Amino acid sequence: MSTLQFWLSFNNGAEKIRLPVNPPEIRVVSGYNWTDINLSQFGEFTVPSGHPLTEISFSSFFPRDYNASYCEYPEIPKPTEFTDKLSKWKESKKPIRLIVLGFGGRSSGLNYAMTIRNFTFEERAGSPGDIYYTLEMREYRFIKLAQVGPAVSKQTGVKTVIKADSKSSRPNEKTLPKTYTVKSGDTLTKIVQRLRTQGVKGLTVEKLYQANKSVIGKNKNLIKVGQKLTIP
Repeated sequence: MSTLQFWLSFNNGAEKIRLPVNPPEIRVVSGYNWTDINLSQFGEFTVPSGHPLTEISFSSFFPRDYNASYCEYPEIPKPTEFTDKLSKWKESKKPIRLIVLGFGGRSSGLNYAMTIRNFTFEERAGSPGDIYYTLEMREYRFIKLAQVGPAVSKQTGVKTVIKADSKSSRPNEKTLPKTYTVKSGDTLTKIVQRLRTQGVKGLTVEKLYQANKSVIGKNKNLIKVGQKLTIP
């Protein structure tokens, strides 16, 4: 076993994968974008124009059976469990997180939000049950744009445009719940409060009731344990 640990996670860590066999190499492509400017009388100049998205790729395999000589941990899942999960993450078109502990001899290692751009896998003759794969990813950047509006001076009446906040932030990557199963002691008010803390915005008791009127019935105060409510 090596000191490196390759982890992939999805939905704010709700789903995780640790690679059972570390890739023999990892390719990281990062740098700067450059813009060439031609100024009359002075000639051509090159200036940096931003940092491009980092690209990371590697290849390895998911073994059918545990082998202490190359497996990083003994309780390895079936190879199809890895391929099914990675395929599902790719099709979701949502970012995942890549963490490589110990990369470059640093305790922090690598830690990137990524999008899966390409995931290919195959079974080869001579090693039945093992699945060989290549994973290509590109960095995902979280950007939050603030609303832009005019500011009016009380003294002069002149409008001034307020610039948007271009500062990057990291929003919640977690998928919001789509249904809720009623538990003992629940009321629609308690359910709405609980869902709001989980990130469901704009939800009211009336909206929740109207979306589930056929399940709850005419009296919104009589909900039953086990009822499955749709979250509008």
